[in-house]
Amino acid sequence: MGLFGRISQRLALILVLAALLPACATLRTDVPRVASQALAPEPDTPLGRRSAQIRPPDQATSFRLLESGRAALAARLDLARRATRSLDLQYYLFHADHSGRLLVGALLDAADRGVRVRVLVDDVDTHENEPAIVALDAHPNVQIRLYNPFNVRGQAPLARALEFLGDKRRLNRRMHNKLFLADNHFGITGGRNIGDEYFQVEHDVAFRDLDVLVAGDLVGQMSAAFDAYWNAEPSVPARALPHARPPREDLEARRDNLAAHRAELEAGMAPLLKLDTLSGPPVPGLGPWTPGRAELIYDAPDKTAGIVHQADLSLTRLLHMGQAAREEVLIASSYFVPRPLGTEFLVSLRQRGVRVRILTNSLAATDVPIVHAGYARYRPDLLAAGVELFELKPVREAPALRLGSHPGSSRASLHTKAMVVDRDQSYIGSMNLDPRSAWLNTESGLLIHGPDMAGQVTRFIEASLSPEQSYQVRIAPDSPPQAPRLNWLERRDGEVLCHRTEPGAGFLRRWLIQLIGGLIEEDL
Repeated sequence: MGLFGRISQRLALILVLAALLPACATLRTDVPRVASQALAPEPDTPLGRRSAQIRPPDQATSFRLLESGRAALAARLDLARRATRSLDLQYYLFHADHSGRLLVGALLDAADRGVRVRVLVDDVDTHENEPAIVALDAHPNVQIRLYNPFNVRGQAPLARALEFLGDKRRLNRRMHNKLFLADNHFGITGGRNIGDEYFQVEHDVAFRDLDVLVAGDLVGQMSAAFDAYWNAEPSVPARALPHARPPREDLEARRDNLAAHRAELEAGMAPLLKLDTLSGPPVPGLGPWTPGRAELIYDAPDKTAGIVHQADLSLTRLLHMGQAAREEVLIASSYFVPRPLGTEFLVSLRQRGVRVRILTNSLAATDVPIVHAGYARYRPDLLAAGVELFELKPVREAPALRLGSHPGSSRASLHTKAMVVDRDQSYIGSMNLDPRSAWLNTESGLLIHGPDMAGQVTRFIEASLSPEQSYQVRIAPDSPPQAPRLNWLERRDGEVLCHRTEPGAGFLRRWLIQLIGGLIEEDL
């Protein structure tokens, strides 16, 4: 298409938008944005005293892995229940399902106790929950902001899609960060959003994910990162939503509804609600407290406007971490699309004798199949260089919590974003190794120093590398070098099986991925 053709296409789109948008509700532009900062940590509070008890006298920070969805949800509810001063939450997705409503109820209880609650959520999936957002924001101790919002509001999918096409450069950039902060003494970060699939609660998909609970001085860095986003230009107060400020009766009705929901689930939730995730002993899915050193790495909010600070990018920091490897690099990334630059980097590690193992989703297990097409084209070059590739199988596993009558078991899907170098340095965060995380979305995570935490993260990843849990991808021994064919090896019922096509995925899915894969830009 020539230049004039592209201009005509854009003009036609603008005209359609102009015709549709007046009939749609839009964001208000007269709402002031008042800056605020994290409250300084007070040592003589329940969480302040608990943090001091957890950390050894000579250590400023301690960490606890949240390996299971059950432990991850329990930790968030535990912190919300114990907070006395502030709760700050930053998430890409916040669903209004079982776990989301339980957490909102806990936040509302905290606000009723006088705790200041700030919630920053990306606007990619909030349109269905706008009335609830407005009602909760009406609480005097609750503030909610939407990050990089659409102008079109409410149930207007066509107008929303057209707005995206007309403002793609901005709206295609999303805030993918995950933070949960309590009284500036404890924090949680990692790969989990707020939703049943992330906490393995009554959902068809059970994400294998990883978070880390943090106590001590590092939480101050996490709070500073939250403030940077909270006060950034793309963060818009919920009062800009085109709804009349609800009467107190609406907020009270929602409070009653949340309380009834919690009471309905009380029997199934009892073990979860009683779990002491702060000072209780390690249990399956909840690791031991481990003292150590770490730093928070995160993209600046400027990335949303396309302003990239190369040296400060999460990608750059992870590349530096990997470049320092002498013996081994272990990666878990739910969406893995290395592109030529990443492939060259991993091949260079192998040429130096560094062992490289990568865990990602199989075509049958991924929740975003089109991403698999971007990954698949790089498999032959990686395998030829000696990189070991493992693809998680869609094994059936029962969720940790069954709260109602949801039948059957859930299909496992990898959502972890973690990396270990030489079993001495580890990363746990929100960043996938794909172009979207690298250049479009904002990301955050912890770079933790020391063999103790690195060993725990290694064991967590390696548990999914077994032939019962993952397919190992190899080049078929009888295939020509110029056109390598792949095999997928697994063990099932004690028998080793070799597949010549993407296992577990039907013909139609494989065919569609091959067809569409060549049409979609990898950057998307």
